[in-house]
Amino acid sequence: EVDKEALNVDSGWFYERDFYEATLNQPHPKEIQSRMDFVERRLGSVAAVRGYGYTHDCFALDQGPKLSAYKTLETMIDKMNGQLALGHRLRAVNVRQVASSVVRSHFLPDLRGNLNAYGRQKVRCLKCGHSYRRMPLSGSCIQAKKETGRGLSRMGVEKSEGGLCNGNLALTVSEGAVRKYIEVMRFVMDHYGVDLYTRQNAEWLASSADSLFNNDRAKQLSLSDFL
Repeated sequence: EVDKEALNVDSGWFYERDFYEATLNQPHPKEIQSRMDFVERRLGSVAAVRGYGYTHDCFALDQGPKLSAYKTLETMIDKMNGQLALGHRLRAVNVRQVASSVVRSHFLPDLRGNLNAYGRQKVRCLKCGHSYRRMPLSGSCIQAKKETGRGLSRMGVEKSEGGLCNGNLALTVSEGAVRKYIEVMRFVMDHYGVDLYTRQNAEWLASSADSLFNNDRAKQLSLSDFL
């Protein structure tokens, strides 16, 4: 099975001059598709299986960096600085628009999804692995303890001994998983700027995370607060 997007692969050896001239008017791609040589137009002919062209030659398909900058850079802030620093060098790139797009399309959906997952998560027993939708009142695992019985134990038969597992329960989604992009999101907004709507949306979600993990009624005071 071949994805239909494979039919849109450009297979020409070069671009005609009128193609470049047409791009000055920024037409819709469908308006100039008759000038292009792509796979769909080759179907039903010998050209469908041979003669595919390319415009830039290379020595080997696997020639290039073995590790991308996304792997070599350690923190997300370093990765964002690298991406947006490149945008500063390109006149065709609006860095503020790129920063807003990254915050809207990556950080905000991730933060929103993690907040939702944290509120709907289950608790899991670290001993037997059983999951609970709600925390048991006992604060520990209340599953019946399974021990190997006698007589039929060689056949793998187990019986309940009447006790409880009493294993410790742990959350499946941690606070760190929810907050992991808040710091870098604020760094991008403060250093590169974003539109007002994106900033307000980000601050609202960040404050929602703070309200979830911090007690709004209890405030930690220090001696300097009384001076």
